[in-house]
Amino acid sequence: MASAVCAGSIWVHRTHMPGQFGKNLEFRLAAYNLGRFDQFTPRPEGIDVFSDSQAQQIAQSGEAPAGFKWLPLSCFLVRQGGGIQPHGIARITNGHEYMLVVDEPAMILTHASNAHRWGVKSVEMTASYEFGPVVKAVQITFDSAARDMLRQFTEKYVHHSVAVIVDGQVVVTLGLLSPMRKGILGLSFPEGEEAEAEKLRESLMK
Repeated sequence: MASAVCAGSIWVHRTHMPGQFGKNLEFRLAAYNLGRFDQFTPRPEGIDVFSDSQAQQIAQSGEAPAGFKWLPLSCFLVRQGGGIQPHGIARITNGHEYMLVVDEPAMILTHASNAHRWGVKSVEMTASYEFGPVVKAVQITFDSAARDMLRQFTEKYVHHSVAVIVDGQVVVTLGLLSPMRKGILGLSFPEGEEAEAEKLRESLMK
């Protein structure tokens, strides 16, 4: 599971043609549990930040606070071992795991909520050998408009957590150590999960 931006893929330069895919793709701030706070990370602040006791109460009650909603985890994420980025808030209902994410337009990047056209140029299956073991990934290449909007969006939320959502399901969560600048996102997956990765690739090509 990706835990920081730009994980597990090789950047390839492409021309800046408008993207025509990724209409069901969005980025949302994910609820942040300070009880899992890493002392080496600057302390995040904002409405997405909850104390450990608040996070436990939310998870146990299942009631999303105002401005938040529960979204299911996709099979792509669950089959990588389940669970979410450690700072997140999750609960299991009827055998399905859900993650708490914001539901405020200012903290969401989608096609529907933004006037500027942006999109995905390509989605490819990649394999990197640069660091020894093979790292396979679904590599998403954004158009120039999406790259700029993602950079601006993530610059505001460094040290927070962002959920990447496809078809209304969380496919990965990113602990933002720095803004996304290159316009490429690699979602790594383990050996034997090519079928789930291909399903994700096909969804992103809509």
